[in-house]
Amino acid sequence: MGAFLALKSNALQKPAKLVFGMIVTSFTSCHHVRMKIGPYIGCAVLVMVFGSAIFGMLIRRKLPESHLSDESKGVVTLSMGVVGTLTALVLSLLIATASGTFNTRNQEITLIAAKVIQLDRLLRRFGPETASLRVLLRRYTAMRFQDLFPQGSAKPVLQNSNTITLFEDLEDQLAAMEGHNAQQRWLVSQAQALTADLTEVRWLLVEQEALGIPVPVLLVVLFWLSLLFMSFGLFAPRNATVAVVMFLCAVAVAGAIQTIMDLSRPFDGIVRVSGKPLRQALDVINNGEEVPKKSAE
Repeated sequence: MGAFLALKSNALQKPAKLVFGMIVTSFTSCHHVRMKIGPYIGCAVLVMVFGSAIFGMLIRRKLPESHLSDESKGVVTLSMGVVGTLTALVLSLLIATASGTFNTRNQEITLIAAKVIQLDRLLRRFGPETASLRVLLRRYTAMRFQDLFPQGSAKPVLQNSNTITLFEDLEDQLAAMEGHNAQQRWLVSQAQALTADLTEVRWLLVEQEALGIPVPVLLVVLFWLSLLFMSFGLFAPRNATVAVVMFLCAVAVAGAIQTIMDLSRPFDGIVRVSGKPLRQALDVINNGEEVPKKSAE
């Protein structure tokens, strides 16, 4: 009998382990997958959250009075208080993470612009023999600006093969240069270090674009919000004032989720990083000035 029970237990454990492994693998594979959701996610969240409140009102009609007593309401209120606290904490974490992502991209764009200006000044100081290199640098800066901040409805391109080839040509020509004196050799070494830094920042932008808000975390937060609003509708009186207030609250929640998604997609969301640093850098190297003229954004 004991052997039979042990065999039955092993037979039940194997499918359970298999299913658990599949769930873990699925969640791990999508943990850092960048969400490809358009700018209308806020509308979807609004419908889901406000729909949960309406669903709660409909459930109330089917429940017996004992389920809607003050004691039941107190227990539900306390339980939803825990869920509300968890939701607020996770939303704060998501907003902080998305804001950090947005600020990092802004800093990297500013860093690219500053290093382009530095590189142009070093090449200018080397002498007239770097004129062809400065032309390549201007072309690269213009192409990079167009890749990251295209006009119209075109999507940003972080890995343009033409732009990469142009910059690598600039690196090759710079690597072949030899200074005729100590000053020129120092200028060449500094210019080569700047090109290495620009390459590093470029690939940082590419790799960081793969990161984003973890899908399971966002789904859990949406589930919690739906529970909260369903509990609101469960004990709320049915009148226009309550409906309007819950709708406005759902709009606020949807706006928070939309803001998180936009901040986590700095190049193609509604809220985007500014291309002004790169534009100013292009003005500097085109005009040969250290301080650019004020240009319209």
